[in-house]
Amino acid sequence: MNFKLILVGLLLSAGLYSCSGAKKAAHNKAVGTKVVNNNKNGTAGGSEQERKTIVRYARTFIGVPYRYGGNTPKEGFDCSGYVKYVYNKFNVNVPRVTRDYVNYGKRISLYKIRPGDLILFSLYDDKSKIGHIGIVSDVEKDKVMFLHAASGKTSGKVMESELSGIHLSRMLFITRVLD
Repeated sequence: MNFKLILVGLLLSAGLYSCSGAKKAAHNKAVGTKVVNNNKNGTAGGSEQERKTIVRYARTFIGVPYRYGGNTPKEGFDCSGYVKYVYNKFNVNVPRVTRDYVNYGKRISLYKIRPGDLILFSLYDDKSKIGHIGIVSDVEKDKVMFLHAASGKTSGKVMESELSGIHLSRMLFITRVLD
């Protein structure tokens, strides 16, 4: 019986790692959207205009407080809840938790990155496990920007960051869900 309880506890706790922290939310007005649908390999239509529209919509949530397990701007977002909420607006079905991105979408190199692609990052204390996700928002020469719900003590909100320093060192892979 103790073995079963331990196993259930491990399975439940494994399902909960995606980000950490807590807060409440607010939201800016949304922008117009166009619907795109996923195909069976986890990618959806992704013209430059569609990508710009998704990024523009994602930016409307900058400043929304971080909340572990948060799925909406009203309650706050965690990193994967934010990504899921944004892509759901465009009927692009993406996983709710970061670990489910391991075999999702199409992996691409940093040299082929485009706005709307997703960057997956490791946990701080375990570089082999996915622990964070962000949406690529801008690519200019050697500078990549991304949007994410950050759980840090000084950040604690949806924000736009440069892929450099600690973010670059924690980057595991980039996946494309818009093709």
